[in-house]
Amino acid sequence: ANITTRTTVTMAAPSTASSSGKNALDLSEDFKRHTCSGFLAGDENVRFVPSFSYDKIELMSRSSIGPLRAGMDTVVPLWLGVLLRQRNMGRILPLEWMDVDVLRAVLQHEKDPTKASFSSELPFRYAELARSILAVESDIDQADQIRLLLEDIATVRMDKIRRNLHTLSEQSLSQTATLPIIDVTNIGSLEMAALRPFITQAFRDHLTLSRKTRSASNRTEKNTGAQQARASRLGRPSAKTDIGADEGENDVMDDDIDEVPVTKGRSRIRRFR
Repeated sequence: ANITTRTTVTMAAPSTASSSGKNALDLSEDFKRHTCSGFLAGDENVRFVPSFSYDKIELMSRSSIGPLRAGMDTVVPLWLGVLLRQRNMGRILPLEWMDVDVLRAVLQHEKDPTKASFSSELPFRYAELARSILAVESDIDQADQIRLLLEDIATVRMDKIRRNLHTLSEQSLSQTATLPIIDVTNIGSLEMAALRPFITQAFRDHLTLSRKTRSASNRTEKNTGAQQARASRLGRPSAKTDIGADEGENDVMDDDIDEVPVTKGRSRIRRFR
């Protein structure tokens, strides 16, 4: 009950502060993406070693947790592990991939230009997990080196995404009307959140331009067909028409024109145009 009360007060604090003015609600898109990703990462499992014993904890969003035994690690959601660690009620064990050797291997994989996909050693929400754990745990071995490697991995991954988009723009978007497929295997959540607005707008513009190109070609074909139909209705002679027959018809037409009486204000030639 004590934990629930403190959690309620902590969660209510941002809404009170945001009511101070309109500018407090004007958050950047990058901040919103990070906040949303961090909130969703709270349901990821971590291993927690409590310093107390407690029976099972029943949660509404998932199955029960525990029982908790002092000195024995157990699986808890990230949000609960961070909450207990902030109250010095235990410690969070670093994840398996939060190791210097593993992160160096991941960095080498990301730098390899022959590999288009991302490394499978890191989970989908690796950035949020590492940031939350490193923020509350100060006794992790080589924590500073882990932070630097994670920053380098994030930078290299974004550079790989930019190169892939540049190649996509040159080879696919400018040559075909079919939307191409991008390989984003093992991409991270924050990288996907940063990539989504640009990719969505680029594909939307590509689809709009493709439709305009198809409609313009269809209009050109319709105009060509209409001109051909108009030419056929005007009775233009074809290349296979007999010359003698044309001359005979012209003589008959001249005789008909001579027989038409002349009226005031209208000539015989204009009458047959």
